Amino acid sequence: MNSSDQNRTVALALIARNEEVGIREILPRIELSVFEQVLAIDGNSTDNTVAELEKFGVATYRQKERGLGAAMIEARPRITTDAFIFFHPDGNEDPADLPKMAQLLREGHDFVVASRMIKGATNEDDHKAVKLRKWANNGFALLANVLFAHGGNRTSDVTNGFRGISTAAWDRMNLTSYDLTMDYQMVIRALKLGIPITEFPTHEGHRVCGETNFASMPTGVAELKLVWRELKMGRRTAQGLQAPLEPQPVAHQPTAV
Repeated sequence: MNSSDQNRTVALALIARNEEVGIREILPRIELSVFEQVLAIDGNSTDNTVAELEKFGVATYRQKERGLGAAMIEARPRITTDAFIFFHPDGNEDPADLPKMAQLLREGHDFVVASRMIKGATNEDDHKAVKLRKWANNGFALLANVLFAHGGNRTSDVTNGFRGISTAAWDRMNLTSYDLTMDYQMVIRALKLGIPITEFPTHEGHRVCGETNFASMPTGVAELKLVWRELKMGRRTAQGLQAPLEPQPVAHQPTAV
């Protein structure tokens, strides 16, 4: 953390696909005034997601390429602030944590993760006898730490998409994952490049509507393939393979909050 980076501007980037119920229930609980910019990447929703976002004055852009990572990559060219936060309005992520994450970014932290795996946090699997998703996350975190961590930098939660990052750190990572492995790639690249990972405990909630789009087994296989690709690339390098995508604006785009 560099003291000269304090008082950064921060954007909120919403990633949504068919989340009209979540937007109606969760956006009123978000202090949008905390952010200098608010935007959304819509994954070509077939419900009223875009209309609901427009009610809150959120500038919304239609996603060009499929995949979670593609949505995040397409958000970057639209961001005009020094740092930004990814938030999924589905009920899993706690909007009460947004001011805390924004403040950490303003103070100069480059990569902030709301962790469900450290002391004081709760995970949706905690009440279950068999904690498949939690154990899988812990295994992938261990793998990343063993293979890529150095200088005391460590991670505990590699699959939670609730995170904030400075634009400079994002650009250094040269991220290329267009699919669900993006969250893991961000952590691996931070470990490779020595970008400090700042974590704070969060409480994972339950989806307000519908089920997760990511099945456990295919997700695990995709994460292992990512680890192999990152190893072949080098344990301390983050060479990008493709240029960022340009997002496509939704018709009748409103003015950003």
